[in-house]
Amino acid sequence: MSKAIFERLRQLAGESGAADIITLISAPEQQAGNIGQMLLITGGRYEQHLLDEGFTRLIMAEVNSAEWKRPLLMTIDYDGGQYRFFWDKLSRQKSALVLGAGHISQPLTQMLAMVGYAVTVVDDRPDFANTARFPLAEQVVCQNFGKALAELSLSGFGAIIIVTRGHRSDLECLRAVIEQPAAYVGMIGSQGRVRVVINTMTEEGFDKDALARLRAPIGLDIGAETPAEIALGIVSEIVASKSNAGCQPMSEKRRCKAHG
Repeated sequence: MSKAIFERLRQLAGESGAADIITLISAPEQQAGNIGQMLLITGGRYEQHLLDEGFTRLIMAEVNSAEWKRPLLMTIDYDGGQYRFFWDKLSRQKSALVLGAGHISQPLTQMLAMVGYAVTVVDDRPDFANTARFPLAEQVVCQNFGKALAELSLSGFGAIIIVTRGHRSDLECLRAVIEQPAAYVGMIGSQGRVRVVINTMTEEGFDKDALARLRAPIGLDIGAETPAEIALGIVSEIVASKSNAGCQPMSEKRRCKAHG
């Protein structure tokens, strides 16, 4: 097994990164020397070949078409032979990046911590970006957004929330994070402002599929008015998106089952 792959796994684990780990466990006699070889898939891309490019692409197709819930064995036919591989994952730690340390961010950080997220808060105002205001945050960074985003390991965050002061740095932050592999990227703002931001970034050449992932306006529609209520709507959307939930009231689900 390649020492480089284990070094890469160690690096990813240190960055709270994620990867699909493929290990070849059975192969035709002529390829028996490759048994035990590994393939890492990070961010939907592979970093080296397993056997050759054709075999690697076939594994990628199998992984992309299947749903992973636990470690499993898979079998594929390739070039006249049968191969078996073990598919496991290095899961991204539940971690969130909150860009902006205003009044919404305080209850937002508390609620995210309560549901198991390690939260990093970034703002350029010392009076706002401090541990006294965010005692449950794992890290509070007082720095201008551009420098902070350049220094943070953005690929380690499963959720990124943009709530900067008066929207002043929203666009700068979104440019930096929109193509990151975070499962959730959200930005606060009205429908009109969100439309302007997306149109601007489309004209700048940003990937349309990446922009389509943006959750904006942010949060579930719960009629929120106060900062705490807005934060609740955001956290609810993050939790729902992680489990692909339909956000249907539990009472309605009960009634549907009763009439089914």
